[in-house]
Amino acid sequence: MSAISDNRSYTLTFSGMLDDDFLSSYCPEGTTLTTANGMAVLDHIRTDQSGIIGLIRHLHNLGCVILEITTAKEPA
Repeated sequence: MSAISDNRSYTLTFSGMLDDDFLSSYCPEGTTLTTANGMAVLDHIRTDQSGIIGLIRHLHNLGCVILEITTAKEPA
């Protein structure tokens, strides 16, 4: 069984807009943001479970709608 503190790489797809400071203020270093057709993708989010929950809460507070979350275990 995995520990909650295990780091993973997440990708979040959502609708909504983010300001220019969102990545530097709320996302781990290395996270990328791409936008197209009213949708946005935050990719390469390397964090643990509590970190991704916090990020989702920030997106929700900004009125973003989460469309998809994918994850992959970080290599040891």
